[in-house]
Amino acid sequence: MPRFTALRAGLATAFIAAIGLAATASPALAAPNLQLPFLCGQQWRLDTWAHAPALDMVKEPDQHGTDGATLVAPAAGTVNQAFYHSNAGNVIQINHGGGYYTTYLHLKSRSVSVGAKVKTGTTIGKVGATGPTSNGHPHLHFELGYDADGSGSASWGYAGSERVRPTFNGVTYGGSNNQTWRNVTSRNCGAPTGQ
Repeated sequence: MPRFTALRAGLATAFIAAIGLAATASPALAAPNLQLPFLCGQQWRLDTWAHAPALDMVKEPDQHGTDGATLVAPAAGTVNQAFYHSNAGNVIQINHGGGYYTTYLHLKSRSVSVGAKVKTGTTIGKVGATGPTSNGHPHLHFELGYDADGSGSASWGYAGSERVRPTFNGVTYGGSNNQTWRNVTSRNCGAPTGQ
């Protein structure tokens, strides 16, 4: 019996060690500490519609001011995509490190190029309605993605892409479809507004 107990203890130790190794091999870095990608004090409505955890954002209280609103970086990083997409319109993607990327669709304009270093609050573009999938309705389509396949970017824009739930100022959004959050206030304050 002691021999069996020793064997069980040895197997349990090996199993725990294997789990520990597996755990250290998986991503250990937390998602970036994001702020809303808008100027300090502005209030925005966030909706998942049918594409959670992606979010569509419009300015509160009545969407006036959405078109052309200044878009700022929600965290420090490096721009790794900035281009016009045939469906999504003007697109920007920022690499925030640790495998995490934020992606912005339907922009009226882009103020940054690939390779640009940004800080929290750096102006990156203007909200708009470019691309046919905007349905001509000014809004920001926002996604946080995790590069699970190690490709050097995060896939975006479709079910099954590498998007994950974003957390802004300590609150996590995008848990399921057809959710709305009203009057979410930007705390993207005290940071640069230029490049």
